[in-house]
Amino acid sequence: MGKFVKFCVYILFVVLFFNTIAAQDTIKKNLLQEELFDQIEQRKWRVKVPLWIPGFTGSFAYGGIGTLPEDGGYIFIDKMEGEIGLSFYLIGDVQFKSKNWVFAIDGFHTTLASNLKFQNVDKLEFPGAIDGTILRAYAGFKIFEHKHTDNHLKITIYPYGGLRYINLRIYSKNSNILDLDPTWLEPIIGVRGGLYYRRWLFEAKVDVGGFSINNHWSGFTGLDASYRFSKLFGLGLGWAYMHFNYDQEFEFKNLSLAMDLSGPVVSLEFNF
Repeated sequence: MGKFVKFCVYILFVVLFFNTIAAQDTIKKNLLQEELFDQIEQRKWRVKVPLWIPGFTGSFAYGGIGTLPEDGGYIFIDKMEGEIGLSFYLIGDVQFKSKNWVFAIDGFHTTLASNLKFQNVDKLEFPGAIDGTILRAYAGFKIFEHKHTDNHLKITIYPYGGLRYINLRIYSKNSNILDLDPTWLEPIIGVRGGLYYRRWLFEAKVDVGGFSINNHWSGFTGLDASYRFSKLFGLGLGWAYMHFNYDQEFEFKNLSLAMDLSGPVVSLEFNF
């Protein structure tokens, strides 16, 4: 019920906000499509404020072994494993366009609701959880643009490159048994394509990162449709999917992460 109430509040905010600005910031009707594109693109900044992303799933394992000097054998030190269920709350998405260039920063912070179990050397089990922040910054250059005024269409393609930052805090609940903070930065390359139709923008982004540097791999795919009610305000609906791997020694134990994150995104869009 709590999420439903929040969603209704968001919708009410959208309606009130639209009613306030619609009369002051409207896009003129009966324009040629090329004039409409020019009028919309006079605003270089776009800020997206996502409203809600529901649960995602993933898997996680953490453990280690130590050598016993007297016989050369091994003893199991500790382990943590389980399935992850999480709720995402995005930080936002900021974009700036200048001629053929686009610069963007986006990301989110999340707290995971999980059934992770940590077991120490004494085989005592403790519930565990993960907090995470994932940020992406990139720059792209437009290599293709095609306008078809008669059909009210425009198509653009931007290859891009940048960095992805991932920070996780892995800890045991109600105890100080476990507190890990793996953080890494990885290069990414990708491409984004846009299809403009009247006031609609349909956009797709695909990128890969990590490239097996320190056993890291990541990938992102996003599909989004947005409608511009005015020069300033728009509303978007889309779907995002991300996968990343982390498998290496961390604090003398092996840390293995494999997460698949996917779900719908509803966003308010402001153009300046």
